[in-house]
Amino acid sequence: MTASSGSLGSVIVDALSRARADGTSRIEGEHLLAALLDDPVARPLFLGYLDDPDEVEAVFAAVRWARRRGGLTRREVGSLAQVGVDFDAVVARVEAELGEGALEVSRSTARRWRVSLSSEGIAILEAAERERQARGDRALSAKHLGIGVLSARGLVADALCSRGLTTAAVREAIDGSGPVGQ
Repeated sequence: MTASSGSLGSVIVDALSRARADGTSRIEGEHLLAALLDDPVARPLFLGYLDDPDEVEAVFAAVRWARRRGGLTRREVGSLAQVGVDFDAVVARVEAELGEGALEVSRSTARRWRVSLSSEGIAILEAAERERQARGDRALSAKHLGIGVLSARGLVADALCSRGLTTAAVREAIDGSGPVGQ
């Protein structure tokens, strides 16, 4: 983490470092979440839900599993089930034919100068900006990004929401109504 923890810039720089460590130059939602969880200002927003390392790992495992399954959220898999598609059976058949991870959402390889945000990363930043505007705050911060991670539809939000973390709980933590989960 760079100096000035709590700033959006330091969180983004940390997320990029995490993406590069994963061998990509594309910042995904899980890179942003991991950077937020290491940020001393943003971290308390998730307390009560992700204060146990096993819970944090469970969130990232759920995201990896969803990527392996083509990047579909629980809601999307549920929608397929409503029209009679057993997505688990589809995944099993594809992987039996083409190998494990055949449906995995691919990541771009790291390039020295090119940095990009995934569509999920863009959605998170857009949701953070909407939150900033709604709150009437002057500058976008890591706290807005914490809400953006939950507000943007995607794999990270899906994994967090399945553990009971809501945008309302994060807003309460930001507003000082007490630690999240208490």
